[in-house]
Amino acid sequence: MNIPEVYSYEEQAINTVVSVINRAKEMLGDRQTLKQLANSRDVYAAPAKVNLSRLEPPLAITSRDLIADTIEKTWKLTNLFKYSLKYKGSSKDECLQYFYFEAIFSQPTVSYPIPQATASAFFRVQDKLIEPPEKRGVPKMTFRVEGHHIDHDIRHVLLPADWLLAVIMMKVKLYSRIESYNIF
Repeated sequence: MNIPEVYSYEEQAINTVVSVINRAKEMLGDRQTLKQLANSRDVYAAPAKVNLSRLEPPLAITSRDLIADTIEKTWKLTNLFKYSLKYKGSSKDECLQYFYFEAIFSQPTVSYPIPQATASAFFRVQDKLIEPPEKRGVPKMTFRVEGHHIDHDIRHVLLPADWLLAVIMMKVKLYSRIESYNIF
């Protein structure tokens, strides 16, 4: 009796996307070798960008350290920005405990050492309370950029500097527009 392997939803989604893309390429006449077909899954399903296995109790402290390391070493945002990381508190419901952090990014210059506009990224660490500590696994960590409505999983999505620059430029344009009305 052959029992098929059980795949997670993520694995099933990756397999589906890879097979659809490969079939579309074949329909367009782009013939691929077996090696290219085998490597296509690695291209479309990149490994985790941030490893969350370092998160352990106390989560508030280890999460802060992981976020700081991610901003500085993985995303390399300190090349363009100065940042400040703040712990914003925690909340709890019946099943989960959440820890909240805010990273405030700015670009001070010689002419404006106090930045005129900043951009924030909000981080949320989610820990399960309904499972025993040895079975909990890795907590989930997501981030959201100020003004955006989508939470991004820190393991799979990089925070590009362009997103933060866009928020800063949007604020600068808003401030200059308000100043042009001569209200103040």
